[in-house]
Amino acid sequence: MKHSLLVLSTGLAMFSMFFGSGNLVFPLVVGQLSDGHWALSFLGILLTGVLVPFLGILGVYLYNGNTQEFIGRLGTPATFWFPLFALSLMGPFGVLARCITVAHGAYRLIAPETPLWLFSIVGCGVIFILTIQKRRIVQLLGSILTPVLLVSLAAIAYFGLAHANVAKIAVSGKAWTSFTQGVFRGYQTMDLLAAFFFSSFLMKQLNDHKVFFQASLIGATLLGAVYLVLVLLGAAFAPRLAGIPDQEILGTIAQMALGSMAAPVVCVAIILACLTTAIVLASLFADFLKKEIAHERIPMAASLGSTLMIAWAISTLEFAGIAKILGPILDVTYPALIVLTLLNIGYKIFGWRTVRLPIAAAVLAKIITHL
Repeated sequence: MKHSLLVLSTGLAMFSMFFGSGNLVFPLVVGQLSDGHWALSFLGILLTGVLVPFLGILGVYLYNGNTQEFIGRLGTPATFWFPLFALSLMGPFGVLARCITVAHGAYRLIAPETPLWLFSIVGCGVIFILTIQKRRIVQLLGSILTPVLLVSLAAIAYFGLAHANVAKIAVSGKAWTSFTQGVFRGYQTMDLLAAFFFSSFLMKQLNDHKVFFQASLIGATLLGAVYLVLVLLGAAFAPRLAGIPDQEILGTIAQMALGSMAAPVVCVAIILACLTTAIVLASLFADFLKKEIAHERIPMAASLGSTLMIAWAISTLEFAGIAKILGPILDVTYPALIVLTLLNIGYKIFGWRTVRLPIAAAVLAKIITHL
């Protein structure tokens, strides 16, 4: 493969790896809650939603894609307990369930009377069937959906920003609060965890440092550009989004910007994007449950079924309910994960050996702050 094509394809793969359900919602919420200080809000989510995840990719890259070695610096027990914690949050207790609620939010703009519990049951059934055949289907959906979703977002951005006068965004409230909102919502994308577990697949193809850094620049720039547009849209439409659930914001803006005829197409793209992410996350947790917890004593169907039953129950809490559960957990643990990433990078580059004490200090400092 030619150098330029390898760089571009890897950069797009990095972008796709991070761009899931939360990435369609949290930047919009950040803009909506920015009180007009959208630039500072964007800076906050840029730091924790773009820079930090790509530091995670760099960390795993320096360990040659070996996530076990990366995590193993915390000690041997961490190679079991850390993946269990992380995959639980990314799987049925967090992001997987959140994917279902975001897809439901988009679907409600097409069929507004559909209850979440029913949509979730059908959605989990579809995920179960497609996960069994995930290789072919995820590859097909992924290769088609990323361009379709980007085109849809570009259309919403163009017509939305033209429809709403950005220059007239009212400014109020405290600028620092807007910045910290951006930082906190960046935590909730959980993309640093995704970097730990997904980027190892990319690392197997990258032996050239130049390709890695160029591809990372493309992926980070594209992700940051999409976040900037979504934050701007959230700020511009904020007065008209009062009372709209977080998971329905993008679809609502699509209706305002594109009209009732074009918006359903965007909503279908959102649903399919959530479905693709959900298949991958369900498969990851089900594999871990089957191999590491049950030690191959249960079939894959039972493991996957258990995963989706949990996801269904958690999804009924709705997007806001899931965020309330994940928010405090991530607020305490995410700084520690950032410290782990920096220390592991420092170990490979500068030979830093200290790891447990700074991480424990980061967790303790956050707990004290909460108390």
